[in-house]
Amino acid sequence: MLRRQTTPKMQKTKVEEDEEVVDGLVAYNRYRNSKNIVLIAFLSRALFVTLIFIFDAVVSDYDTSSFLSNDLNAALKERTPRYDGFCSRMQSIAVWDSIHVLRIAEIGDYEYEHSRAFYPALPFLLRFLHRNSDMTMCVLTSTALVLNAVVSIVTAVVMEKLAFVLLTNAKKGKCLGVQFADKCASLARTTALLYCFTPASIFHLAPGYTEAMFTFLATYGALSFARGSMYSHKLDWRYWLNKGTSYVFFALAASFRSNGVLLGIFPACEIAVLLFAVKRERKYWSQRLTALPLHVVGGLCIALPTVLVQHDAYKKFCGPDSRYEKARRPWCAKFPPDVYSFVQSEYWNVGFLNSWRFSQIGNILIGIPALLFSVHCLYKKYRVNAFEAPIAAIASDILWLVSCVLCATVTHIQISMRFMSVLAAPYVEIARLGDEWGHRAKYSLASFFVGYALVGFVLFCNFYPWT
Repeated sequence: MLRRQTTPKMQKTKVEEDEEVVDGLVAYNRYRNSKNIVLIAFLSRALFVTLIFIFDAVVSDYDTSSFLSNDLNAALKERTPRYDGFCSRMQSIAVWDSIHVLRIAEIGDYEYEHSRAFYPALPFLLRFLHRNSDMTMCVLTSTALVLNAVVSIVTAVVMEKLAFVLLTNAKKGKCLGVQFADKCASLARTTALLYCFTPASIFHLAPGYTEAMFTFLATYGALSFARGSMYSHKLDWRYWLNKGTSYVFFALAASFRSNGVLLGIFPACEIAVLLFAVKRERKYWSQRLTALPLHVVGGLCIALPTVLVQHDAYKKFCGPDSRYEKARRPWCAKFPPDVYSFVQSEYWNVGFLNSWRFSQIGNILIGIPALLFSVHCLYKKYRVNAFEAPIAAIASDILWLVSCVLCATVTHIQISMRFMSVLAAPYVEIARLGDEWGHRAKYSLASFFVGYALVGFVLFCNFYPWT
């Protein structure tokens, strides 16, 4: 039997083969998730929410100021005893930052200057969800708790997809084999599981905290950014769509948290790569430059929420119609007028190296594990691989490094764990390193994750120092 000969016209070009590999990676990543990952994420959230209420009921509160809401107490008197108990228990888990954020949502505006430390996206999202119903603190707290739980479940799915793209380095997918793809899929599953049981789980569930929403938006943005990079060799519509989508999600993330402005590292890295590529080609003009406006506009969009927050504060406190017109606030005279930095310094003593004092030794011990492990992971990764990783991974790692520096020098050091928990890079790198470790090391790491998370549930819910 004669074998069919392949004519030159039937043979696929190298470019077509590469495109098929890339398209295959996208399809594999977009539609395939590990079996039961949603179920695991759901059960872990259900367990953690149950633990929140159990620990809150069993352990005596260190500070009971969360019960001092006059509006809530007045509302409870008009309810049935059963509803009173529900609202009372729900209100008792709204502690620390939750009180400020939920109060902004309740009245629909910033009541005090120190409230400006909290970005407006979450409070006004909660108001939008209840625009046609009672805006009570009980309802807002319940909604915020459910919202964070649901969003964190979705994030676990997105986290796995992002990890797969980063681990396979899809731009170099020409050499991707089935065995390698299966290994990357396994590591991606581990990444999602690490997020499901993150040591900072309490902050991804606590009502009024923005970690869950920010992680979802930033992770999906990074996923779209990484997918767009698969088509950077020809800049077709998929490149523009994915990159544009990523910047939209990054901008939304920046409206939830002040550190969202750091997501501008992604378009900055993309711009640097484009300019280096053009320089390498030694041409005055290159098709790559047509994408430059997209990344510039994307970076500006990511910075826009921070600008708007500052502008609104300036108008309220420093403008001609301000109630402080005769006694302007100190930050109004500075350039640029930065209400966020002033509030953090004035009310929470946030400043350069302010956490490095002997009186803060307890907080240092809380935050130091995240910093040390982050430094170890980054050093080990780039000592071996240098900058062979895809641009999305490099941008994620730079964001991780900058976050470490900020936690170690400027912010309260005790927030290091939750500050890092909103980033995808640490979970991906821990999963990759864990594959190289022995079973004893993996067991120790899993024990640390669970132990740190449980301590957080006990202390945070009962208003002990754990922020």
